[in-house]
Amino acid sequence: MTLLLLPFFKPPVFEYISSLHFIDTLFDMAKIVSFGIIILLYISEKKLSRIMLFITLYQVSLFFSTVINSGNYWRLLVSCGTIISFCMITELAVKKNCQLYFKSILNIYIPLSVLNLFIVVMFPQGIAREDYYGNVYYLLGSRNGSSPLFIPLLIFSYIYSGMSNKKYTPMALFFTIIVSASILLTWSATGVAGLAMIILFVLLIYGRKISQLFNSLTLSVMYIAAFFGIIVFRLQYVFSFIIEKMLHKSITFTGRTDIWDIALKLIKNSPIFGYGVYEGHGLIFVRGQYYYAHNAVLEVLLQGGAVSLFFYAAIFASAAVSLYKYRKQKPAQILSFGIFTVLTMMLMEAYSTIWIFSLPVIACYIPYIAEKSEPQKETLKTLSNKKYLAYRLKQR
Repeated sequence: MTLLLLPFFKPPVFEYISSLHFIDTLFDMAKIVSFGIIILLYISEKKLSRIMLFITLYQVSLFFSTVINSGNYWRLLVSCGTIISFCMITELAVKKNCQLYFKSILNIYIPLSVLNLFIVVMFPQGIAREDYYGNVYYLLGSRNGSSPLFIPLLIFSYIYSGMSNKKYTPMALFFTIIVSASILLTWSATGVAGLAMIILFVLLIYGRKISQLFNSLTLSVMYIAAFFGIIVFRLQYVFSFIIEKMLHKSITFTGRTDIWDIALKLIKNSPIFGYGVYEGHGLIFVRGQYYYAHNAVLEVLLQGGAVSLFFYAAIFASAAVSLYKYRKQKPAQILSFGIFTVLTMMLMEAYSTIWIFSLPVIACYIPYIAEKSEPQKETLKTLSNKKYLAYRLKQR
């Protein structure tokens, strides 16, 4: 399993150091081989799951929009293939041996995270620089780019801890310290907010009875309310003290409101299929540069229109339904809040990584994870044995 996963874990910095481009090429070649093997393994299962159907249709809709808008669909094929194949191996691995899946990923990324922190401390100005925006890069990404990696991995560490019958293991605590130091030293407000949400949830709510109130249904309602409140109705002006004094951000979220206004106008001009996945640095031109939408939903609408948004929403809705059924189980609780945290972060950024899509895949197979947690076994037996067994048989 580890060999199949490794090609997906290329440190982003290799793309920005010309002398290391050959490593970037080696990873891409290995990814092609891994992709082929994963596809064969998945086909051998003789069934396309609902969550994989939605992820595939979402990627296909982006591809279609890109083709009809004369975009670079060859480059998009690489991205689509990467996300689909990683989600496939995630599904297969969680069904076969979820404990090994999380252990393999953490065994790779904990040492890489330690090395990344060392680089952050020793080279605060980064070891590579992206020319257009001037973003500096460390081993595992830029200031804003590393958060969508670290936060899902933190969630993985707490899920894995639950399989060891503990709220958090020494490994999870150590990883939390490393991730916290990396995010705080590079200071991305979005990353800091996401980190604070996860840590506060684990310390104050996770594992307690009150955690059932923070289930996927209530959290979905909270996210939808936040999206319309902040992006559409701009209620953030009411919380100007928190935004400006505590997070050190302007009331416009460093100019994001201007970008959202332009994005909404562009979406109205092409609401059904969007503009495709474009090359360069985004579609929105403001203040002399091109930008992405700085919001996941707006970016999906820009790239694939309402068609892509339908499948995108279906992905997370499927996860929410599965998590709500098992809301009394600790793995479902940490995963529900973890997905909510990532979605909240994506109110300000437009992440589209393998980790973002792997979370709903894992959520749809939460029973496989819950049964590995020893204290949960008796509870699982009292749920609805017929319903649980039917779920397991359906997923095979």
